[in-house]
Amino acid sequence: MKRVMKSLILILLTALSVCNVSAAENHVYISDYEDYMSQKQYDDLNEDLQHIREDYDIDIYFIYDTSIPNSEDSVKKYAEKYVEDHAGAANTVAIVMSESSYHVAARGSAQAEVLNRSDVIWDRFYSRASDISASDPNAFYEGIVNCYQYVVKLVNEKVYDSDAPVAVKKALVNDYADLLSDAEEEKLNRKLQKIKDKYGFDTVIVTTNSLNGMSAGDYADDFYDYSQYGQDGLLFLLDMGDRTWYVSTKGKAIDYFTDYGIDEIVDEMMDDLGDAKYYDAFVLYGDRVEEYIINGNKGDIIDNNNQKEKKSVFGALNVGISAIVGAISSLITSLSLKANMHSVSRQHYARNYIVNNSFYINGASDMLVNRHVTRTHRPRRDDSMNHSGPSSFGGGGSHVHTSSSGSTHGGHGGHF
Repeated sequence: MKRVMKSLILILLTALSVCNVSAAENHVYISDYEDYMSQKQYDDLNEDLQHIREDYDIDIYFIYDTSIPNSEDSVKKYAEKYVEDHAGAANTVAIVMSESSYHVAARGSAQAEVLNRSDVIWDRFYSRASDISASDPNAFYEGIVNCYQYVVKLVNEKVYDSDAPVAVKKALVNDYADLLSDAEEEKLNRKLQKIKDKYGFDTVIVTTNSLNGMSAGDYADDFYDYSQYGQDGLLFLLDMGDRTWYVSTKGKAIDYFTDYGIDEIVDEMMDDLGDAKYYDAFVLYGDRVEEYIINGNKGDIIDNNNQKEKKSVFGALNVGISAIVGAISSLITSLSLKANMHSVSRQHYARNYIVNNSFYINGASDMLVNRHVTRTHRPRRDDSMNHSGPSSFGGGGSHVHTSSSGSTHGGHGGHF
């Protein structure tokens, strides 16, 4: 449920008279609709939505009701109660508006997909409807059409618009490449389930021999979204076909697992992955995920900026301590030696230190005593992968992108 920010629609809708919805007759209800569309357009909307109910078993309602108290909580309660009372089809979706607020509510098998993309659903309406004017009188009508057409596509293709598979029973370990024994997979599942139960993070592992023509990032994002894992979580994808890894993050995991932090975890896994010790690598992954969640809950996010700061502070402290200890040690040694040298006295002339006929030069040569070494930094991730935004090593944090499901994800990948 979001605030409607544009003033144009607010002004237009505020002028509507108070009238309760009669959903038994109409799927679209707007009082004084003649101000925004023709009688034919209004009738066409309701006829279309009736056909959608008959052909697709989806009830979609678009409602504006000024009698709803104008607060976010009130509109949300109204929309959810409305869907509950009118949920007759396999899927029911209601877009409800008050004077300045809206809420999208849903029931049925596609509920998660609809709610995850409520902002996109609203934008399909608002981005067109806000253009209404004397020169563009069809904008409001077309905005509603755009909105319900998107909902129909969303519900019908929720499991078909991606070539990534869907997790069976939302398993946390999905070993399609058969890298683990049954016993290892079971133990790993229990380990990751404990993380989910304790912290509310879905920690998912997927292995595959093919990405079905998709990029690693799209495959990982879609697998997480269409398998309907939790709002907070991350997925580690290992593709044996192209020797590719990818970590996709969502919700709180975007903040807790920065680009730098992901690299730190995968760097630790690399030896085991290279030696085909996949179970050991995944156990390490689970351990580090739990560690990062604990740190994240404390506000101690692992990132390149705070890592550098910590290292520099630690280094300066050690240099200072070493210098003090060294100075004290040298002073003690000097005083000890001086105390034992009773036969030595100060000489006032340099010649007193010269032993006659003791200085000989046998030869001379030029020797290279210094050398210049050039080192090239080894990239810690494969820059040939598709990343959203610039490299993380500059500003830190997580670079985010929108998946095909309309969800926000962070993460990146590379090769092993």
